[in-house]
Amino acid sequence: MQYIKAIGRPPWSREDLRTKLEEFAELYEHRPMANNEGGMRSPHMYLLWFALQKLKPKVVVESGVWLGQGTWFLENACPNAKLYCIDLNLNNIRYRSSKAEYFDRDFSTIDWQHLPKDETVLFFDDHQNAYERIKSAKWMGFKHLIFEDNYPASQGDCYSLKKAFMHAGFHFRPPHQKTIKARLCYWLGDMLGVTTAGYREILPNAVDAEYLKNNLEIYYEFPPIFKSELTRWGDSWDQENYPTPEPLLLSLEKDYQQIFKDEAVYYTWMCYAKIK
Repeated sequence: MQYIKAIGRPPWSREDLRTKLEEFAELYEHRPMANNEGGMRSPHMYLLWFALQKLKPKVVVESGVWLGQGTWFLENACPNAKLYCIDLNLNNIRYRSSKAEYFDRDFSTIDWQHLPKDETVLFFDDHQNAYERIKSAKWMGFKHLIFEDNYPASQGDCYSLKKAFMHAGFHFRPPHQKTIKARLCYWLGDMLGVTTAGYREILPNAVDAEYLKNNLEIYYEFPPIFKSELTRWGDSWDQENYPTPEPLLLSLEKDYQQIFKDEAVYYTWMCYAKIK
């Protein structure tokens, strides 16, 4: 499948990405929650932590807090940054930052006029339409965005930038772990033509990719630290169905690398985007 794999260059190299793995592995041992089920694991925590250290933002907006583990790593990556944390259900949070201001409504409904747009990083781990997030962020004047759930064409529960670049479109299928009531609501919504903005069907097209190409200065998919034989969905992790940058490490060479290898399957093509 032909698609745009990258635009421009980020302010770091692959070699840079390798340099702080050991430092992060030590930090990871002191994380607030040993089990972050449903949230990020070491491959993405590292990439986020690394990128923020390089970008040095004055403000970080985190959309999708879950238990709060990511917030703890944001604090460690940017100890002097102001944090704004968004989640529709703040009751799940186990780690709360004293430096953060919390919101329980969508990113697009909050007034961000006071933020320094060029020195703010928006981090989205909220499983919403990433293409629409780019359009909203551009309209508001933001430049730097990181998307955690940048799913490939055939997988995932949201329309990602990777899907857009692969001309894949998006059709939401209710996850198996959802309750019967939730699945019935999704199916009824489909029958009536009523869906939420995050789960609206998008037909395969090349128009969205063209818009992104014209409006992004940088689009960069972070490489996995290790690459597993199988994806998190249990099928072969091949380049045709799951085009992926070359992993940072090809074999286990030091003890500290074990955690990255153990959690390699949780990689979901996390990306950095800079708006023109």
